[in-house]
Amino acid sequence: FSFHKFYVSKTIIEYNARTQLFEITTKLFTDDLDKALSQLAGKEIHLGTPQEDLHANSFLEDYMKSHFSLVIDGVQTEWRWVGKETDNDLTYCYMEIYRAPVFTSLTVQTDILVEQFPEQQNIVDLSMSGSTQTLVFYKDKVMQTFQR
Repeated sequence: FSFHKFYVSKTIIEYNARTQLFEITTKLFTDDLDKALSQLAGKEIHLGTPQEDLHANSFLEDYMKSHFSLVIDGVQTEWRWVGKETDNDLTYCYMEIYRAPVFTSLTVQTDILVEQFPEQQNIVDLSMSGSTQTLVFYKDKVMQTFQR
């Protein structure tokens, strides 16, 4: 049983020109995410184990909807849940948005795991047309904007 001393997530928002989708991947430590989901559900979720709760996916989707949102050019944008994968100590959450890639501002609001871990940092990359911009979110800075 090992404890990691840092709390961080990494989200990549990438425009896929072929599918015309913004593909969003959030990578989290499974044990931290399991703690948050178990609190939300009021029971042990056992994320990524053979005992994983049957409703883990919907708990996770609800959790992400409450803690990760996007506003594009001033319009709240609903992402669609694709699913999750758990690989050892990491869980990957997949979401997508179908929309044109033309915009001037993309505002991200994220406080993933901040409630459970006040020192949590959530790193978000916006990757489009061969360039990547990065913003770092934390407890006192949960909303920031990428400008194009």
